[in-house]
Amino acid sequence: MTALENLSIRKLAAMVRAREISAVDVTTHFLGRIVAYDDALCGFNVPAPEAALDAAHDLDTYLNAGGEAGALAGIPLSIKDTADVAGLPSAGASASRSGRTATADATVVARMKAAGGIVLGKANCHELAFGGPSFDLPFPPARNPWNLDRFPGGSSSGSGVTVAAGLCLGSLATDTAGSIRLPATMCGVFGLKPGHDTLPLDGIAVLAATMDHVGPVARTADDTRILFDVMAGRSPGSPFVGSLKGLRIGVPENEWDVGRLIHPDVRAAIDGAIEVARSEGADIVPLRLPSLEDFHAPGTVLMMCEVAAEHAASVRAAWDKFGAIFRARALVGEGIAVHDFRLAERLRPVLRKRLLDAMSNVDCLLVPGALAPPGPLASVDPFYFMKDPIPNIVANYTGFPALAFPAGFGGDGMPVGVQIMGVPRSEHRLLDIAESFERADPSRFAARTPPGLEGRPEPCLFKLELPARAM
Repeated sequence: MTALENLSIRKLAAMVRAREISAVDVTTHFLGRIVAYDDALCGFNVPAPEAALDAAHDLDTYLNAGGEAGALAGIPLSIKDTADVAGLPSAGASASRSGRTATADATVVARMKAAGGIVLGKANCHELAFGGPSFDLPFPPARNPWNLDRFPGGSSSGSGVTVAAGLCLGSLATDTAGSIRLPATMCGVFGLKPGHDTLPLDGIAVLAATMDHVGPVARTADDTRILFDVMAGRSPGSPFVGSLKGLRIGVPENEWDVGRLIHPDVRAAIDGAIEVARSEGADIVPLRLPSLEDFHAPGTVLMMCEVAAEHAASVRAAWDKFGAIFRARALVGEGIAVHDFRLAERLRPVLRKRLLDAMSNVDCLLVPGALAPPGPLASVDPFYFMKDPIPNIVANYTGFPALAFPAGFGGDGMPVGVQIMGVPRSEHRLLDIAESFERADPSRFAARTPPGLEGRPEPCLFKLELPARAM
């Protein structure tokens, strides 16, 4: 039998609904993997085995009585620590919110639970989705499951790690300037940042009010689709059946003026995606776009000002309760002139329209998921996202949807990825395109389990004591 962590969400949920396997057995399996592997990975801040087993037992009881469960029946999930889960701590990896326990679920969490999802715990993240990777927080930083000394991406680092390591099958993450897509890229999984206002943000800690988005991280395009639809409050449709044939895939002319910053392994991943697309019958269309700096500069100004408006006063009032990186980043916006902030606001609809016009004749825009493979965790530049233009912030500034997915491995064995951006309300189209890449060349575009994390842990490692329950 295929290991549970390698099953699709669609398959495993169908097995639970058909009572071919109990939700308790599924939950026990994944809790065992957490016990065995997460001490090294630090993917979870707050494992919740008792609550997870209670939820799984309740689901089994309901199914045994003839009830009908939803699309996530028995599916193990992690939830970023900045999103509220009723009854669990919700500190956002920050000492400033130590002792805070959520009294209600965030709306998207409630929808995932209502569909049968089992929350295994709160996923690690950068402090309040902004300060990291940090070594001076209540929780150590999450580590990349492909190499524990490498950066797993952020700020939704635990979401990428827990999914890639097979500690769960899906995760709820957030994205303000790439925080879903960067961990997905660096951990070798799928991550969708939906369009602005597509999913509700209530019950999720605010970082930058107009730049924040919430979305799913998963192991396949179809898993990502199911999670997205559930989070949107609708029933997922059937799996996509199609190909890349006839698609028009846009690529920025002149590598969007950042060719000097693109690592050779990333360029090879982009070239490989283009080669596969062409071989499958897609057209590659060079697009003349506003420079990446035109988006990056006002997007960064807007984000830093909004972060300061939300957090600077709290940092100054309780300095020692925040990590050094969060303190430094949260105060930057106070030094930005008001007229620069207003200009960034005024440019937003202008640049959004220019991008929309440029993409009017293509199905998506193909760009790197990150400009370089994961580097050493201990030496990540605290202001890497401000120094050079990055493609990720474009989708947050414009509100367009974007999806990151695996595109092979670099010379050092670390994952590299690509992302596709679409026009508003094209999330499903992006998922169809990613699934077509995944089907066309699974050796390159499908997620894999990192070495050493395959299979069920040895019994001696499984120390979780399960409560005695009558089924």
